Amino acid sequence: AVSVSPHTANRIYLGTDNGRVVQVDGANTIASGSAGINISTGLPAGALSCINQGTSDQNLVAVYSNYGINNVWISTNGGTSWTASDGNLPNMPVRWAMFHPGNNTKAYIATETGVWETDLLNGASTVWTANNTFPNIRTDMLEYRPLDGTVAAATHGRGLWTAVIPTVTTPDIQFQAAIGGSTETTSFTSGCRG
Repeated sequence: AVSVSPHTANRIYLGTDNGRVVQVDGANTIASGSAGINISTGLPAGALSCINQGTSDQNLVAVYSNYGINNVWISTNGGTSWTASDGNLPNMPVRWAMFHPGNNTKAYIATETGVWETDLLNGASTVWTANNTFPNIRTDMLEYRPLDGTVAAATHGRGLWTAVIPTVTTPDIQFQAAIGGSTETTSFTSGCRG
C-alpha cells in the first residue's frame, strides 16, 4: 500500500506484505536505496492493505487483509503507538479504510462483506456496523471526493457504488450503484493506493 500525505509535503507512507508501515519524508528527492522511518511498532505480521491519514499526520489508520489477526489499527501520535480497533468486527480481511472527513473518531472500512462504519473508534470497544444500503460483497477500495462529499466504493463483482457522506453527526451513508454514462471528471481522493 502507498499513501501520499495531504498534510506534509513530499511525505509518503508504505505498507508492506509483512506488516510494516514505513514513513518516507523528502520522497521527491530520496536517493535509491534510502530507508524511511519504520513506524510499525506493535503492528501484526500480515498483508497491510491500506494506510490513510485523518485531519493530520498524527491520526493514522492501517488495515490488513488477513484472517486471524486484528485488522484495524489506529494511531493518534503519528505511528509511535497503535491500538487495535476491530471491536465487534467479524474475523475477515479489511482492504481499505478512511476517516470520516474532518473527524478522527469516525471511520469507514472496505471489507470482505461490504462497507462497515463506526461513529466512535474506541480500541477493542469499537462498534462496527455493516452499511445496510451496500451489498454483502468483497469491497476493495473507498475513494472520497471533497468537492461534493461523495464516496465511491469499488467491489469485486458488483461494480462501483457511490454515496454522499452527510454533514450531520452520524456517519451513516446511503450507497447506490453507479450507472455508466457520466462525463464528470472530478477526481476522488483518500490517500491510499493499493
